[in-house]
Amino acid sequence: MNIDNNKILDDKQVFDVVVDGIQKKAKVLNILKIDDKKYVIYSIDNGNDTSDIFSSEVVKDEDGYDKLVDILDPNIRKKILVLINAML
Repeated sequence: MNIDNNKILDDKQVFDVVVDGIQKKAKVLNILKIDDKKYVIYSIDNGNDTSDIFSSEVVKDEDGYDKLVDILDPNIRKKILVLINAML
């Protein structure tokens, strides 16, 4: 999955994401900070009344724009999964 560099400004933002070569819209569901790092939870509409929910770490790229990257720390992934389940 490739994610366009966009600024993640608030929890109402919609941004473009490419999944399996298809450009889709992702909607920010929540932005949180854990251990001084910023994370975003977002959904992608599947078009059949279902959505997939993803989470990524937000980091600054060399131009100062927010960029989404995989969350590598398994403890952080567990914490975010608990938050996602609480949101459902």
